[in-house]
Amino acid sequence: MSQAMGVYSETRIYPETSLKTLPTAIKGYKIPFNSNTFSSSQNTTAPATITGRRDAVQPILGNVDTTGDLTIPLDLTATGYLLAAAFGKPTTSAGAGDPTGLYTHTFKAGKTQPSFTVEKAFSNGLYSIIKGTKVNQLETSFGGDGELTLRAGLLGCDETISKDPVTTTGITEVSFNRLNNFQSSILIDGVESAVVTELSLTIAFGLDDSGYAIGSKGYRTRINEGLISPTGKLTAFFDDESFVDRAINATSTAIQIKLVNADGKQSLVIDLPEVQFARKTPSIDGTKGITQELDFSAFYKAAEQGTCIQFTLTNDTPSYDF
Repeated sequence: MSQAMGVYSETRIYPETSLKTLPTAIKGYKIPFNSNTFSSSQNTTAPATITGRRDAVQPILGNVDTTGDLTIPLDLTATGYLLAAAFGKPTTSAGAGDPTGLYTHTFKAGKTQPSFTVEKAFSNGLYSIIKGTKVNQLETSFGGDGELTLRAGLLGCDETISKDPVTTTGITEVSFNRLNNFQSSILIDGVESAVVTELSLTIAFGLDDSGYAIGSKGYRTRINEGLISPTGKLTAFFDDESFVDRAINATSTAIQIKLVNADGKQSLVIDLPEVQFARKTPSIDGTKGITQELDFSAFYKAAEQGTCIQFTLTNDTPSYDF
């Protein structure tokens, strides 16, 4: 058996019917990815046992913690599968009068969250199979000229290392249609801003990671949902007092991040309908132009979208059946 090579590795995700349970007719998706650190670990603790010798005694084994990150390129196709894994099946409308046959998929916060199996396929013929996985965090950022990515922090139940894959049939190879920083725009209360230089966004799903039961052999048996809490940081040129005033007065503000591809038809739109900035006035750090950095928290109170965050993906994918 030869050394596994990252360049030949694959990541596949399989929707589950319930936590740790795959359907009879398994559907799998091979997705493009930048990195996959999702794995299990088990704590060891040195016991206080005295044996009359100076030799250390065998360590105590703790619970198995299955966590890690899956990072993919932010795009107009594969991103939808990660959003479906986080928010569940979207509301999809077909065509909307568009003769090109595009579809609009709307993802938003809901009462339940799906689970799935993650498979790392190594080039040496081994497979890491992690069942009972849920998305615990999504993170992305905009600005500059680097690669746009979407990082998913994952929380799982158990991992097995196998010489056999989950399945050899029913796997769809997901293409991707990359998005770039220059294709993005930021709207503040519906007006396009020309002063924002960077914006980072983190969506915490608040999953309960304490679902260990006696008799479960140290593995999680459940992962319950918690509050969805989007937060982030906005950096902008300090041209006037508009952002500072919003923070000082705790003014509810709508932020929209829009990315549109070259033909102007396919797009990804992220809506934060109600945001509150934390107060922080600009500092003078040198001779160059002054910028302001403001942390923000999104919430739901009365937004017409009925959610604290919404992703709207318009592309040529008919559905995201997750």
